[in-house]
Amino acid sequence: MTFSRTNHQILRKERHFEWASRDIHEKIVIMISFVIFALYSATLLFAVLWVAYNSLKTARAFDTNPFSLPDITDLQWSNYAQAWKADVKGVTILEAFWNSIWMSFVSVVLGLLASSMTAYVVAKYHFRGSKIIYAVAVFIQIIPLVGGVSGFYKLVWSDLQIANDPFLIWPMWFGGFGFSFLILVSAFKSIPWDYAESAFVDGAGHFRVFWQIMLPMVRPVLASLFIVNMISAWSEYMTSYLYLPDYPTLAFAVYELSTEAVRVGTPLYFAIIIIAMLPTLILFTVFQKMIMENTTTGGLKG
Repeated sequence: MTFSRTNHQILRKERHFEWASRDIHEKIVIMISFVIFALYSATLLFAVLWVAYNSLKTARAFDTNPFSLPDITDLQWSNYAQAWKADVKGVTILEAFWNSIWMSFVSVVLGLLASSMTAYVVAKYHFRGSKIIYAVAVFIQIIPLVGGVSGFYKLVWSDLQIANDPFLIWPMWFGGFGFSFLILVSAFKSIPWDYAESAFVDGAGHFRVFWQIMLPMVRPVLASLFIVNMISAWSEYMTSYLYLPDYPTLAFAVYELSTEAVRVGTPLYFAIIIIAMLPTLILFTVFQKMIMENTTTGGLKG
């Protein structure tokens, strides 16, 4: 306990010294930035709280005054019980919740597997075209490729005819580029090649070196990317909307019901929004320290 208090005091002194060592211009910029981000955060927090407390009202109370606080003696917790039974395209919110779980998990695992293999080859094997591959990956991140959606839609529905079948659609998630690729390239570059050379001397092959030596060494980065990508995949609805319409996810249900709030009732719709938001909020709250450490310090080092 004393050791922990001492460390806390040392950190406070270091932070105070760091702040005191800055010049007046840096302090002004930091304070202005803090105020701007604080106001932005307040607007986001207000929106979440507004949706949360309105989800506990009756439809009549919401229509009367959407900005008033709910009657604490008449909180409509039943809205959340009814929310699970609400349907979108013949699928209940409970079924959509399950679709979000398996679709997010499969897409993230396949995407990380492809990204890790591609990043490992680009980072550790110098061949003609390796720099071009990396440049293309960066280019994809910078330039929006919305124009390719129509061609890919035709490919999936007409040419390959694999749409609306979760057992055939999975190759579209097996992509080796993206944010995860860039982070993993830096992570693999920071690992000394001596480990691989020792394994080669002992008779290990390239795949075994990757799977049993290199991949475990970037496990913290992979764990952080898994959480980040899960949050992103959970909130993504275009895949379900375009290619798996018979398997609506929770994000797709929220999108679809946005035009039908009158049918289900606005407070009930708000309850569905809270249900859809909670998993990502919990994930980020629990793992935010690990995410920041491994995707900024560990992943980009080297």
